[in-house]
Amino acid sequence: MSAMFAIPATTYVLKAMIEQELTAAYNPKVPPSVLIAPPPRPSPTSAAAGGGGNGPVADKEPSAVYLYMHHVAPNAAYRSMAVPYQENDGSPSARMPLVLDLHYLLAATGAGLERETLLGLAMTAFHRRAIVKRADVFAILDATPPPNPSQDPMDQLTGEPLWDVRQHPESIKISQNPLDIDMSTKLWSALQSPIRPSAYYLVTTTFLDTEVSTPDGPPVVDMELTVRSRANPKDADAASITLSILDPLP
Repeated sequence: MSAMFAIPATTYVLKAMIEQELTAAYNPKVPPSVLIAPPPRPSPTSAAAGGGGNGPVADKEPSAVYLYMHHVAPNAAYRSMAVPYQENDGSPSARMPLVLDLHYLLAATGAGLERETLLGLAMTAFHRRAIVKRADVFAILDATPPPNPSQDPMDQLTGEPLWDVRQHPESIKISQNPLDIDMSTKLWSALQSPIRPSAYYLVTTTFLDTEVSTPDGPPVVDMELTVRSRANPKDADAASITLSILDPLP
């Protein structure tokens, strides 16, 4: 189950953190939406009005915060590291989870200075909880119980055990990861959207438990050490020393 929902559950937690910050700031008014999507393209009416003249009046762009995961990369620290594990029968083993770093684009839309306000609130939410505590993750995921009966596989997303150290050994860490102007321009061009106030974040680390384990090899019983007098391996004139361990290692 963890391999199915670990990535979207991480995004769900980030979205909930932003929503909590917006709710507190806009209280008692209704805060703008937080959408899991790339920033939208301008509407045809807004594009036509942008040319000036006597064209139609531009529609007011709705206020919203957009959280968009645009890139996934393997975590360098865990890439070649096996996590210690114990099989059901008690034998030692090692499971090889897929460990990922998630890259997000955070952007805001709206009229006038509200875009900058929304972006600042969203960035504040990430700054205040740069290391998301397990209790916070549990509270966010547990706040919305899945419907019964479930109508969609995504209804089970809130049951993802991101807070369980056995399923997710590391805490969720959020750090700002600014892109240079070249990469930022390429990203916005790929989205075919006019650039808005935005920030870029690296979220680490997400574990996808693939349930694949690697058992330990058998204990060493005999060890053989061979010494040759010359560099030529075909030379028969060689001295051989054999070391034997009488009892297997525990």
